[in-house]
Amino acid sequence: MTTTTQRGLGWKHQKERDGLLRVHVDGTPCWWCGLPMHRDRTENWDYNPASSDRASGSLAADHSHARTHGGTKADRLLHGICNKQRQDGSRDHLRPAVTGQHPSEPIPEDQLGIRLIPWP
Repeated sequence: MTTTTQRGLGWKHQKERDGLLRVHVDGTPCWWCGLPMHRDRTENWDYNPASSDRASGSLAADHSHARTHGGTKADRLLHGICNKQRQDGSRDHLRPAVTGQHPSEPIPEDQLGIRLIPWP
């Protein structure tokens, strides 16, 4: 497993997350899934007590302007799994808060499926 520093998320990112947690109001809805977020990780929907991941259920600092697109500042919190599902932001239109799916359900890659154009 890589560390946050190895992924380019070092001390600065940790400080941004700490700042976001300081002003966080418990119960605020997650932008990705719409479910409430809590500082106490055991109260978040993605907490798994059987997991060996010590961060299970923790809130993650997200870059609304994704790092892959030049974003440098983490400016909001998301559930940890929601942050992983969001990836580079290219699938934001498929987020559970919009589609009504529970975030534990897989997000379809392409909801329209295969489309054919008739060719003369």
